[in-house]
Amino acid sequence: MASVVAKWVNRGPGPSNFNPTMTTQGGMYHYMGPMMPSEGRAPSYASVYIHETDYATQTRTRLGTSRQLEEALMTQLTHMLHECNPYVQTFLCMREWAQSPQNNCPATYQMVIHADRRPSHEHVRRYNGPEASEVAALIPGNEDGQIGRRDIVVRRRGTLNSNGNEVLDPISVSHRAYDPLSYVLLFPNGRDGWYPELRFSTRLFQQYLVDQFCKVEAEWLSYLRHNQTQLGAADYTSLRDSLGDSRRAEDEADAVRAGRLFILPSTYIGGDRYMRQQMHDIIAISNQIGHPDIVLTMTCNPSWPEITRALLPNQTPQDRPDLCARVFRLKMKDLMSLVINEEVFGTVVAHVRVIEFQKRGLPHAHVVFFLDEVSKNDLRTPENVDRIISAEIPSAQDPELQEVVLKHMIHNPCGEHNPTAVCMGERYCRKGFPKSFKHETSQSDSEYYITYRRRAPSAGGQPVVVDNSWVVPHSPVLLRSFACHLNVELCVSRVGGIKYLFKYVCKGQDRVTMEITAKNERYDEISNFQDARYVSASEAAWRLFSFDIVDRNPPVVRLAVHLPNHHTVYFEKEREQKAALRPATGTKLTEWFKANEKYPSARHIRYHKFPTYFTWKTRIKSWTYDFSGTGANVVGRIYTVSPREGERYFLGLLLTQVPGATSFENLRNIDGEQCTSFRQACLRLGLLADDAEWKHAIRDSFWSSFVPLSHLFATILAHCQPSDPLSLWNDHLDMFLTDTRNRARRQPIRRQQLRNDHHATSYVLREVQEALQTHERSSGKGDYRRHFLRTRRKQVIAVATSAVAAVLLDGGRTAHSVFKIPIPVSAESTCSFSANSDTGRTLQQVDLIIWDEIVMCHRHCIETVDRSLRDLMQTDRPFGGKFVVLAGDFRQILPVVPGGSRGQIVSACVKASPLYRECRFLRLTENMRLAALRADPAADVEALNFPEFLLSVGEGRLQGEQRPEWISLPQSVAFEHTIRSLCLKVFQGIRDNHADPAWLTKRVILTTKNRPLEEVNEVIGNMIPGSYRTYLSADKVENEDTNALIYPTEMLNTLTAGSALPDHKLKLKKGFIVMLLRNLDPATGHVNGARYVIENMTNNLLFLHVTTGSHQGNRLCLPRMPCGPGDDNFPIPGFTRTQFPIRTCFALTTNKAQGQSFGGRIGLDLRDHCFSHGQLYVALSKTTHPGNVTVLTRESNETTRNVVYPEVLQ
Repeated sequence: MASVVAKWVNRGPGPSNFNPTMTTQGGMYHYMGPMMPSEGRAPSYASVYIHETDYATQTRTRLGTSRQLEEALMTQLTHMLHECNPYVQTFLCMREWAQSPQNNCPATYQMVIHADRRPSHEHVRRYNGPEASEVAALIPGNEDGQIGRRDIVVRRRGTLNSNGNEVLDPISVSHRAYDPLSYVLLFPNGRDGWYPELRFSTRLFQQYLVDQFCKVEAEWLSYLRHNQTQLGAADYTSLRDSLGDSRRAEDEADAVRAGRLFILPSTYIGGDRYMRQQMHDIIAISNQIGHPDIVLTMTCNPSWPEITRALLPNQTPQDRPDLCARVFRLKMKDLMSLVINEEVFGTVVAHVRVIEFQKRGLPHAHVVFFLDEVSKNDLRTPENVDRIISAEIPSAQDPELQEVVLKHMIHNPCGEHNPTAVCMGERYCRKGFPKSFKHETSQSDSEYYITYRRRAPSAGGQPVVVDNSWVVPHSPVLLRSFACHLNVELCVSRVGGIKYLFKYVCKGQDRVTMEITAKNERYDEISNFQDARYVSASEAAWRLFSFDIVDRNPPVVRLAVHLPNHHTVYFEKEREQKAALRPATGTKLTEWFKANEKYPSARHIRYHKFPTYFTWKTRIKSWTYDFSGTGANVVGRIYTVSPREGERYFLGLLLTQVPGATSFENLRNIDGEQCTSFRQACLRLGLLADDAEWKHAIRDSFWSSFVPLSHLFATILAHCQPSDPLSLWNDHLDMFLTDTRNRARRQPIRRQQLRNDHHATSYVLREVQEALQTHERSSGKGDYRRHFLRTRRKQVIAVATSAVAAVLLDGGRTAHSVFKIPIPVSAESTCSFSANSDTGRTLQQVDLIIWDEIVMCHRHCIETVDRSLRDLMQTDRPFGGKFVVLAGDFRQILPVVPGGSRGQIVSACVKASPLYRECRFLRLTENMRLAALRADPAADVEALNFPEFLLSVGEGRLQGEQRPEWISLPQSVAFEHTIRSLCLKVFQGIRDNHADPAWLTKRVILTTKNRPLEEVNEVIGNMIPGSYRTYLSADKVENEDTNALIYPTEMLNTLTAGSALPDHKLKLKKGFIVMLLRNLDPATGHVNGARYVIENMTNNLLFLHVTTGSHQGNRLCLPRMPCGPGDDNFPIPGFTRTQFPIRTCFALTTNKAQGQSFGGRIGLDLRDHCFSHGQLYVALSKTTHPGNVTVLTRESNETTRNVVYPEVLQ
């Protein structure tokens, strides 16, 4: 009926490997304009393309081109339409026009979707190729709402204009004749518009759906565009200034330009602003409630009985996307009710649900559940995790569930079975399938998600063709109820939850990269690719029904951020003068100030927490106290502000940290100091970092005389990244000289070297250079010759796997820094030194290498050093012929393999390396600790038996009666069942001994994971007298101007990364024991894992001294430093936190404790039981008497789990 004329199509020549998915001729019913508009014009006519993934190809294969259709069928259809359809009688049919000899019918064109032409910054699942057989609309252009006309054009029979050309009548998409003209076979009688019984239309109904949705969308966008001129917005001060200028200039037209026009507001569902606001709301919920606990993905099953029963004869579910959408929505409501009301996973306090389509033909949902603290704690045990989540094929005793799992929860074959599978990356499945078998569920600190139990057939799994390694984790309860693909994962960290949320919520609408080329023509590789939005029939149905795309609970109240008198004022066209003269109304921010004055008891509440306790009354523009208590289910969120906005951005930072402000001026008052700007107040609180911070640190250190000023300056240069080091030196040169002379007075030998300023300056520079060399060595740079021991004219080098173990060796260094082992390391890695480098020349001369704590080292590290030394020494002998002593105890903790199975961990051990077979073994036979006890007349029997007990634990010889891994500890071991009682037991007498570092450092509480550390350290910190001093970090991401709107600062403040990243908020007291998180100066003992006591604190410096080891007593002036997460899988790219690189360490993990000694009371927090080889052995070996051990367990019985891999000990 409508014309298929293409006014312009790009026919670029060149090769292509893509198959056509649609021909324009015969399948495109709209007047086709340019693919992309000319400059200044919106897309028109051909702005929507109907895309069929395989149906058109099958039709062409079966029937050939449209000219080969059966003439009888075409004749019957033509006669029927001529008799019944008034539009056919009036307008010229396309077939008639195409067959007219005077018309040159255009060539057949093909549309090709290029999944590999995805923009580099876009999500891979936005631009992937369609995976389902469906009809979709392709809408070229960006997401700013600039969609042009989509009218159809018809030709009247026998009607010519004055020029003798046919008359073209455009029919608007909103016209009642649009549908009967576009879908002639659906409206054979020419009836107007839509009617309910659209039977037997198959793919045509899909096309009809996406077309109707595009019409609705176009009308909505048209409304927004044409009504934006009727509503303006400006900040209050700018509006008054604009009107003042216009009156002086006597030009009323200037007043109209005072307002800015809105473009595609956040109320437009699916737009960038909409998705970003939804994402920020979800982050606000996570910030207030905690990290998500359960992430769930549910996909519509077209074989559900509710769908199949409603199909008409000969219909398939693909023919009824409307039906699938309705049933899926009802199923989702049932699932939410079951999870929340029946507490399948525990008590749900919040949830987020997002509906997606992703070109798969069916809707699917991503749901995140937040649980209360009791439920969170319950899911910390493997037994409880196995109770609600399974990654195994059910036994034949449950055939119904087994059938559902095999049908819906088996990952599609990939890898060597199907190298071209959608999930495949470079040689490996991006989802990690097939998974490794694992005897039990576990989770380590290096993982974001749980590693589920997947027993091998020999260990109780089901011997089927597809084994447990291919099973997608699921909830048996939910899967049995809903019989569809239903993936359930337990999220054990905030980082994992944020990663999931950003992956599925923030990526926006589905899109494709496409091109149109003449069929069978060769075309150039570089052609005119177009970016288009992809709207599937399923999405069109869902949206036409007005079903929610995003659903969340609790509700979020968005809070404005504006400078004084710069709040937004809305006004209608031609009424801006009246708006400017109207008195300023209260905003949520200004009324917060007033509420803090009115309610003194509310002054501890920060701005974004206010909606939890107070309700905003829109009518009266005021906050009122929520006496009903319903506000507890409300979350507040401050609007995200770009750093480009200067003072407004700094105001937003302050509002997230400062409670109870009564005015803008009061907000800038920090500890009694009235700051002149919001930026200055942020600097004062530590929320920003600049070179002024290092200047203050140098001055603080100068007046303290704690350490040589040159050492602090070297630390700043090496680790703090000052923007102008020369100015920092010149501005404080007098302080450097004075500090050097003051120290020289106590050392007469140096006084001769400081006769004048020139000599003094040179001396200071030498000190800085020497200090820098030690710092450079900590980061893998510099000369290592100073760390050689010369014994009997033999050169010896001592290294250790961990920095803490290295400082216990005389002149010891970490293996990574000495050998320059790359991070990460692989089976093909080599060290980064050359034969001509200082390191290479030094290693050529070395006679003996001592490598301690070798058990913790990954075999790839050892093999990398071996390959590099062979190359250096030009010999194929192990380690280049060097004599190497490898020291370690295989009862201790093995290398950490993130997410690794038992087999992978054992394979990473040095015992699995071919080098191990080249070693000669020397075993220590005399237990020095036992010998010392036997020499002590006061030693009791339990103390004498304890070393043998430790060996039985480490070798797995001590076993439980019912479960071998669950053992009983000696009777003298004390058991506690609350964290406070454990702390009181271990640190008994702390109030009298808190000022004695030696007393404090002999006591420690060890945990198996990082998670309990904060709680334990806080309990012990509260026992120490004195007031806290709080230090806040300055958090940022790379490309801050752009990414700050995606990653709000308040979200960045909540991020943690195990032991690599300091906390955003550090609460410290004098006398606290802290642990350093960076390698600063190994030569003086300042390494990652070293323990210190805090002697003093200023705003910009911490004054510390080492408490243990051979470097005990060494001092350190510690400034704030930029710190990264140290994890390639961290979800926020380029994240940096400027903070003191320390952590309170009254409690440590067993991994960090390996290589350290304490000698006093030891507490073991075993609420999370040991999950890897050697953890319990390492923990118990930190004391010499079982009576010094106190254990905290979750269960009432007094047993604990001891994990031992016998294959490592053989």
